[in-house]
Amino acid sequence: MKKKILVHLCCAICGASLIEKLKEKFDPVIFFYNPNIYPKEEYEKRKESVLKLAEINNIKFIEGEYDTKNWQKKIKGKEKEPERGARCYDCFEIRLEKTAEFAKDNNFEFFTTSLFVSYFKDENQVDLAGKKVSKKHKIKYLSMSETIIKDKKENWQKTRELSKKYGFYFQKYCGCIFSMNRL
Repeated sequence: MKKKILVHLCCAICGASLIEKLKEKFDPVIFFYNPNIYPKEEYEKRKESVLKLAEINNIKFIEGEYDTKNWQKKIKGKEKEPERGARCYDCFEIRLEKTAEFAKDNNFEFFTTSLFVSYFKDENQVDLAGKKVSKKHKIKYLSMSETIIKDKKENWQKTRELSKKYGFYFQKYCGCIFSMNRL
């Protein structure tokens, strides 16, 4: 029997190939916790695509709270940070903290995220945040190299192909108001 893994997804595009690969060895469950996404309409578009991804793969979808006020409070003072800077690290940690808590509370043995899939994200920052919350909550975190992704560029191409095939919503920015304002 395959072990359950809670997979934090930021969007269907980053999750498409990852879910496909994880299904080879695990029983994945999607956790959509993204209080950083702005505005609410953008959040809903991304959520609908992630729901579609869950349906296509016949896997469970769980939505976390859309708690934008708490997210803004936690990144306060880092609004002017560049993309891939300290604000992004904090954002990863906030989302992975909730993912690890949920995974631990619901008897998952593993958790991971699609955040490291994006060609625009620093996978080292993502993995550092994942490992930190993994240790804190005493639950196993699967890093990028442990999730069957050997070549980030090749995986990014595959996930974009799957996204086009299934007609997933394709966003134009990372998700937060600060990345939106940099368009």
